Amino acid sequence: MEFEREVTLVNEDAEAQPLLPKKPVTPLPKFQLAIVLFARLAEPIAYTQIFPYINAMVEELHIAPPKQVGFYSGLIDSLFALTQLCTIVHWGSLSDRIGRRPVILIGLSGVSVATLFFGLSNTLWQLLLSRALIGALCGNVAVIQSVVSDITDETNQNKAFPLPALVWYMGAMIGPLIGGLLSHPAERYPNVFGGIPLLKERPFFLPCFISVLITITAMLSTVFFLEESLPRITRAKRLKSPSDTEVSSQASFDEEDSQKLGASARGRQKFGLLSNPAVRRVACAGFFMAFLLIGFDTVFVLWSYTPLSLGGLQRKPAEIGLLLSVVGTFGIASTTVIFPYLHERFKSVPLFAACVTFFGLVYAMVPFVGLVVRKVLPPVLPEQPAPPLKGLWGLVLALLVVARAGGMAFPAYLLVVKEAMPDPESVGALYGLATAASCLGEGTAPAFVSSLFALSVDKHLLGGNLVWIVMAGLGIFAAWFAQSLRQRN
Repeated sequence: MEFEREVTLVNEDAEAQPLLPKKPVTPLPKFQLAIVLFARLAEPIAYTQIFPYINAMVEELHIAPPKQVGFYSGLIDSLFALTQLCTIVHWGSLSDRIGRRPVILIGLSGVSVATLFFGLSNTLWQLLLSRALIGALCGNVAVIQSVVSDITDETNQNKAFPLPALVWYMGAMIGPLIGGLLSHPAERYPNVFGGIPLLKERPFFLPCFISVLITITAMLSTVFFLEESLPRITRAKRLKSPSDTEVSSQASFDEEDSQKLGASARGRQKFGLLSNPAVRRVACAGFFMAFLLIGFDTVFVLWSYTPLSLGGLQRKPAEIGLLLSVVGTFGIASTTVIFPYLHERFKSVPLFAACVTFFGLVYAMVPFVGLVVRKVLPPVLPEQPAPPLKGLWGLVLALLVVARAGGMAFPAYLLVVKEAMPDPESVGALYGLATAASCLGEGTAPAFVSSLFALSVDKHLLGGNLVWIVMAGLGIFAAWFAQSLRQRN
């Protein structure tokens, strides 16, 4: 008996020991990450720099009466993601064939030209066309995530994967600051810009121009410093050697093999992934996440611009831009400090589900914050200047902090996508598919939420709170759906 007990103890000790030693952490390729993340920065700046002034732009260009401003500004916002949805899988698959660098450069070029055109627009169709072009030509979000996946491994991905989300928050902080402070520059800074006729005729051109300069700088950095990371290309370069015929032959075989697989592999990448149930559920989860996240960003700006008498905050574009920029610092902190800490202690799916839960909460909080603001501030007419919020800014900031806590769902989602990957050779296609699902949410949310907000305010449905009740309900459903995802072993 004593012998059996000793054997049992030995077996238990053996089972407690890991079968393999823990793999050492691979150092991050910091320089290459910095270059690719700088390229990533261009899109969120171009996307968010219009947020502070888009409602004022629609109203000043006489595109719509005040009560319909939300619908048209939401339509303009939606086109970016809707057109990106139509092309994102194509750009991801193309990057799997010709390389990551060429596709990134195409995207940056497209963003530059279309953003410049947006700043010069003065009619609705010009605004819609330029916004659509920005989305259609820019597939960088999926391609850049593929680059991050290419140059990292399982030992350091928990540190690298949140970085694109961090850059998004940086862009979401810089963009509104540019848009809020530099719109109407001739009026706000007459000593500097008062003598430039173009800025008087096109009061929203300067923030677009600054955004373009940042994008061009990112494009030049990509041209001169970013190395190609597509595994097939890097493997061929590594294997080719003039002094080693055998290795050179292997490299040639790899090239020929990839070309033979070409058409069938591309078809499998684009359509075969959808036959995987795990991929379909993950794509649906990405849609809900993006719909709720972008929906809140859109309706928050609209709510902030809406007159106090109609249930909004009646803030100026500069105030809205500064507010979004300030709270962007929390988004950066949550991505760089809080998310890695949480991911070390929780698996990707539970963490993703927990973050999605915050969206239902933040939508439910808005009507209560609005009620407090209307109770404290004296009533004013829409044409009268709104009184300062003073201490009430704390309540508004609390809303945005909760929303940014929900934003941690994005880096968690990227890890969930990585775990659902059925084929290592379809990295770009899978991220393209996941991004397409997100783009569908981003594209439909602004028009849906803006229209629902306008309907709620105009018809005073449920006290003007219909939009918040509907979106909070969707947030609860999305949290339940995220919980239902299975953690892949």
